Parts: sequence; structure tokens; C-alpha cells
Amino acid sequence: MSILVSGRVQGVGYRGYARLIANRYCVTGYATNEPDGRVSIIAEGDELALDQFVTDLYAKDEPLIEVHTIEVTDLPYVGEYAHFEPHFGDFQKEMFVRSELALEYMREMLKLQKRSLKTQTDMLDALRDMKKESKKRREVLERMIEAIHSQG
Repeated sequence: MSILVSGRVQGVGYRGYARLIANRYCVTGYATNEPDGRVSIIAEGDELALDQFVTDLYAKDEPLIEVHTIEVTDLPYVGEYAHFEPHFGDFQKEMFVRSELALEYMREMLKLQKRSLKTQTDMLDALRDMKKESKKRREVLERMIEAIHSQG
């Protein structure tokens, strides 16, 4: 089976993810990055295992991976592969790309953290205002109760 996966699938650990899924279903073959941004996978195994493998390749629970499409082409079983392995290119280039991506995600996390802290600060301010207003109302009620008791 030949599989082409498009989306955010390069530099995010997708080939390693594919290996984990392949090992889960006893699928053999390999995964490699393509110049056009897709990941190409050659997979062999029994039909049910391959179906489950392809379904799991959508990586729905993976936060960094975003699969847009999976194109599957059936190929005859050859039995050529003993296991599944990701194929990697130039080590320095791959590490540079992953480092850039990690830095981008860290920036986004910091932005989210700042927004979250701002929201928390705003909520604390609102709670403090509510507490002050509640204290004022309590004082008014206490004066009213005292006035009622002093009249009676």
C-alpha cells in the first residue's frame, strides 16, 4: 500500500508517529518526507491491520500534527520489509527545522500564557470589586437592621 499524507506532517514527529501506529498493528514498511511537504508511506500487512493503520494516521489526538488528506493506493504485497521505519534526511537540516518549529510553538505558548494571566488578573479584579460591593451592601443592611432594632 502506498500512502500520501498532506497537512502539517513534516517537522512535527509524524514519521515517528507512523512508526508507533505501524508497530501497534504489525504493519511493515517506511515513511519519508517528500519535497512538496507531504509524507509518503509504504506499508505492508494484513488488510484489517492496514485499514486500522490508515485510520489512525489521521492523528486526531496529536496536538502538533494536522492531517488534511490521506491518499491510499493499493499495491501488491511483496513481503520486502521486516519492520516499519521512518527514513530521515540530512540530520542537521532536520534538527534545524524541528528547532525552528519548537521555537514557534514556545512563542505561541508564551502568548497564550500572557493572555491567560491577563484574564486571571481581570477575574481577580472583578472578584475584588464584587467583594467591595458586597461589603458595602452588608454594611447598609446591618445599619438597616440596627435601625429597625432601635425603633422596636
